[in-house]
Amino acid sequence: MARTSKKKKTGKIPLSRRFHVGVYARLSVEGNERKNESIDTQIAMAKQYLKEHPEMELYDCYTDLGRTGTSFKREGFERMMQDVRKKRINCVVVKDLSRFGRNHIEAGNYIQKIFPFMGVRFIALADGIDTSGTDSGMDEMALNLKNLMNEMYARDIAQKVKSSKRSRQEQGSYTGGIPPYGYHAEWIEGKKCLFICPETSGIVKDIYGMYLSGKNMCQIAWELYGREIHRPGIYKKTGHVYRQEGEVLEQWGTGTVKLILTNPVYMGCLVQGTTCGKQYKIRNRHDVDSGDYSIRWGTHEPLVSEDMFFQVAAMFEKSAAKYCNSDGFSKKMPPKEDIYARVLFCGECGKRMARVANAKEFSSGHMVRYYGYYCPSSHRLDDLQCPAKSIGQSVLDDMVKIALHQEFALSGLRPGRLVKEYERQAEEKKQQIRQEIVRCEKQKEYGKKRGSGLYLKYHEGSLPLEEFQQMKKEQERSLHELAGRIEELQHRLDGMEREIAEKGKFLRNLIKCNEKTKLTKDAIHTLIRQIDVYAGHRVKITFAFRMNELLYADENGRSEKGGLQNEYKDGKNQADG
Repeated sequence: MARTSKKKKTGKIPLSRRFHVGVYARLSVEGNERKNESIDTQIAMAKQYLKEHPEMELYDCYTDLGRTGTSFKREGFERMMQDVRKKRINCVVVKDLSRFGRNHIEAGNYIQKIFPFMGVRFIALADGIDTSGTDSGMDEMALNLKNLMNEMYARDIAQKVKSSKRSRQEQGSYTGGIPPYGYHAEWIEGKKCLFICPETSGIVKDIYGMYLSGKNMCQIAWELYGREIHRPGIYKKTGHVYRQEGEVLEQWGTGTVKLILTNPVYMGCLVQGTTCGKQYKIRNRHDVDSGDYSIRWGTHEPLVSEDMFFQVAAMFEKSAAKYCNSDGFSKKMPPKEDIYARVLFCGECGKRMARVANAKEFSSGHMVRYYGYYCPSSHRLDDLQCPAKSIGQSVLDDMVKIALHQEFALSGLRPGRLVKEYERQAEEKKQQIRQEIVRCEKQKEYGKKRGSGLYLKYHEGSLPLEEFQQMKKEQERSLHELAGRIEELQHRLDGMEREIAEKGKFLRNLIKCNEKTKLTKDAIHTLIRQIDVYAGHRVKITFAFRMNELLYADENGRSEKGGLQNEYKDGKNQADG
């Protein structure tokens, strides 16, 4: 007989079916109150869901504000995973999949492998995903597609943000977060500009003065502590430069002092990174490519002179030489080739300008090396002291590009003519190399015949054994040297065609002279004889005789004698020499 009665159900949920929930919320860009409300909205949505499901009990809420979804290395997320591993929570609730993460591989790995293995239920409210299988309206393929779309969105946003930042940097706008210590930022006609902060600018100047006087960074930090000056982080929180009654005074770190001494912003130069890597997912690079940062001069009022800044940078290099390689550069950031070596001179004293490098570290941890030149005689204490002058390499590059562009434009010379001229010169060099190879081959053949003659003389008895062995040894050494010389010449000859193609491409780009034109040491030494630097970013460029001959040759091939000299200031032609 069939059963007709059942036990009365109780409203209590069995313990085995109860879930301890961790609510996770994330927002990419931190900022104003509205964005903080968005985090609150995500949490409120999740809490409302829990009220409708009595089998779920909130354990804790985990948030990440200002953190990208392309990386899962987030403080709030890692804290939540720690609680998952400790079995404190067995259910994760998010507003939607994009809040959980925008890397489709890692997000899918967590949702489809890690969480099921650890017995954790995952719920994305807006996307209708519930891995318990009872309420899920999305299969595995749809889940992967959704995660992939979220990642593509992140990739697209990253490109737009980079393009927007680059555009604002071109206009001289400050694109960083908190302004550097000694400055405050204001929006002027859509541009974020830096202005000197009267309360803290004097302290920055004092730091440079103390370092130049011989104090090390540790001594400077103690000096600032003795004057009861808040370190920059505390100043941003309290707004007080000096300690007020009841406030805790924290000592300055030597790293903070070094950041101030190495930041080119204090000489009126903005060095800003547009991205932390070539791709939007790369976050751990220690250096940046030239296309990933922007250098702009004169965007704001400087706190220290260029000469003072480069003098400090030179002292850093000298100090670093004790712990790094012989050049004083960090081993993980080796120096680039000095393209102006033996070409750049001081216009006042005639001494060669000294190059100095400064490594700027961004808040993301990656670094960029910035180069400049100064007159070493300006630091002398005797009567031979030269007036202070310095120039950044980026400024010098722009001036050289403009100067070359003007000279090519005034000459009316077309790229094709220049390329043909270089091809002609290269053909002459190749012909000389071929003739040298033929000469060496003849000498080699003559040496072999002479060796045979020596053997015949020895065999006939007219040449003693000891003398024969000595002459044979010298003959073999000569033949070996000739064979090496022929191999070297053949290698040079094989590389000529590639060199011609590279020079032709370079010359075409050089005549256009846009920002992407890359100057090389070979190009500088080929086209320019000397560059003289004067105070106020004024330079005099003397073009090489060969290029002058090429540009101003008449129909009969005659040319002016001597190099062409032009003066430039900040990229503008001032006068013809």
